[in-house]
Amino acid sequence: MPHRYFPRAIPGDPNPPSLLVFLGMHCAMGVAAGTVCAAIVVLIDLGGIKQLLVNSSEPFIPMLVLFTMFALTFGAVKMGTAIMSLPLEAPDEAEDDVEYHEPPEPAQPRD
Repeated sequence: MPHRYFPRAIPGDPNPPSLLVFLGMHCAMGVAAGTVCAAIVVLIDLGGIKQLLVNSSEPFIPMLVLFTMFALTFGAVKMGTAIMSLPLEAPDEAEDDVEYHEPPEPAQPRD
């Protein structure tokens, strides 16, 4: 039976966190970064957004949409980069074998 390689958050960490905890942590960091970036956009009046919000009769809804979209986008990007940057490592069975060997190619179906 071929071995499967499972990702770890930190190479060499004996107790990696579950993948849901890993994704939740990175999503929270992305949402925080998106909220900060949306606040910066409003505070520096990028593209006149601050003036549009100030002059609006109901500024809460557009501001909610702006902050929500920034948070969702940054959270999704942070989770995607976290998943793509997970290392794959060989099983820990042969610890004395320092050299890494690629797994064999799967058998190709014949026509």
